Order: sequence, then C-alpha cells, then structure tokens
Amino acid sequence: MKPLLVCVLLFLTAGCTASAPPLEDQELTLIVPGSPNGGWDALAKSIKTVIEKEQLLQKPIHIVYEEGDGGNDGWARLNDSEANTVAMTSSLLLTNELLGHSLLSYEDFSPLATMASEWQTVIVANESPVKSISDLMDKLEENPDRYPIGIEPQFGNDDQIAFAQAARTQKVPAASLRFFRYADADALLEALERGEITAASLSSSQSEAFAANENIRIIAISSPKRLEHLPEVPTWKEQGIHVVFPHWRGVMGPGHLNDSEREWWNDLLTKVQSSPYWKEELKKNHWTHFYRNSKDTEALFQTDTKKYRYIMNQK
Repeated sequence: MKPLLVCVLLFLTAGCTASAPPLEDQELTLIVPGSPNGGWDALAKSIKTVIEKEQLLQKPIHIVYEEGDGGNDGWARLNDSEANTVAMTSSLLLTNELLGHSLLSYEDFSPLATMASEWQTVIVANESPVKSISDLMDKLEENPDRYPIGIEPQFGNDDQIAFAQAARTQKVPAASLRFFRYADADALLEALERGEITAASLSSSQSEAFAANENIRIIAISSPKRLEHLPEVPTWKEQGIHVVFPHWRGVMGPGHLNDSEREWWNDLLTKVQSSPYWKEELKKNHWTHFYRNSKDTEALFQTDTKKYRYIMNQK
C-alpha cells in the first residue's frame, strides 16, 4: 500500500490531528475578568504564586486581563479557550444572569474551586458627618434620595445586594435606595472624596487599602465578629443589623472540559489550597478560608443562585 494512501486511511479511521499534550505539560492561562489590582487579580496572582513556590508545574503560568461588561467579556473569552485556560469568578456570574445583564449561566462553565472569601464593608469619607452604619441607615430611612451609595463595577453584585439586604433589616426598602455605579475602585474613591456619594459598599480588602491612605473610614463590616487585623471596625450585627454576608471568589473552566480535565484542575487547586504558602496568601490578603472543591463549588453555585433570586425578589 502506498504511503499516501496509508496516511489517508489513518486520518479517516483514527483521527489525523495530533492530540493535545497533557495539561501538566502545557502553559496555563488565568483570565482575570476585570482590571488589574482588583479582587480577581489578587486571587489569580496568589494561585500563580503558590503553584510556582510549590513547583507544582514546570511550564509558565500567564495572567491575562479581559476587562468589560461586569466580568462577562472575560467569561465569554473563557468559553472560546482550551482546557489549559481558566478564569476567576465570583457571585457576580450568578447575579448578572438573574438581573438580565448576561445570557451566561454558571451551567455554561465547569466549576473548579472556591478558593477564599472576604467580607463586605461600608466606607465614608473622613470628613463625612456619618459616624456609624446606624447613623447612615437613619438618614436613609428619613430621605434616601439625599444619600446615594456607590458600588463597582456592576449593578447586582455583592456590594449592592449586601447593602440592600442590610437596609431591609432597618425597614429601608431596597427600591428606595440610590446606587451609583463606577467602573473601578479608584473612580469610586474619587466620587466619595468629591462628595458625589455619601458612602460606598465594597469588599473588605479594597476598603482596607483605601483606609491605609487615611482618606476614608470603615464604619461597618459584614463578618460575624470583628476581624483581628481590623479590631476598631464594628460588625453590622453589633450595630443592630443582623446580617452576615461573605464575598467568595473562585475558579472555573470552559464548559467543554471533560471529566479528566476537570479532575486535573480540581487536583491542582486542591494542592494549592493545602499549601502553607496558600495560608500566607490568605493572611496577606486578609481572606477567610472558604475552600470548596469542584463538586462542592457546583453545589455552591446552585444554592447561591436560589439565595440571590430570593433576595432580589424582596422589596
């Protein structure tokens, strides 16, 4: 049989394209679906740091940024990617769909891990007359139009939902609140300093970075008890707002991952969170241990979708 004919027959019967090398032999890409220096970026950098320190892989790891549309541009890029690419995620994936901001659902992806959680905070400018979260809620109950609240980067994220849930416990209807949205944390801070907004709701790591510059005050945090590194910041519960609200972040892969690829990523991220270097990253970023494996992350997506749907249906 002629060599060319053999090649054609092999192409038709066994597939003619070379199979991709094992994932451990490929360069990996971590998509940050937002701007540099945000929470997703911190998570991607921490994962990369631990993999490199533990020498879990020999090939390079790349972090790429796909900012836009409240995370959707990055997540859309993920599903056009190969199995060696994953993206950072959070509850914004769920709320974007519930609010009609996106057609993307968590079911379009492969949940791989939930890596950490932090908390929601409320901040005001240093010169603000608002002294506490109770003080702010009193003002909102009296005249919510006069006291807009800033969030970023998308309506329907944890920043907005957590604040609205806290306000409801104080008999302030969520529909009466005025939320101003900003593209990133820097724009949010500038608006607060200009007096364009009365307060801002954002993650604890972001507010801590702002507070370090002594331009703002953190007046409340959504943790169940005061944090060791922020002993002066009272919880919502201390101030009569009986809400505890974690803000988790995780990793997901393209929806087309097969079982072995999904298990490979699950094993890698399990090793990352088991490392003593990961404990250093948690401490450095003031995150709370909140690890969930691939199966449990999928369950978290399901339960949190129900939770957010319930919250959003409240008035």
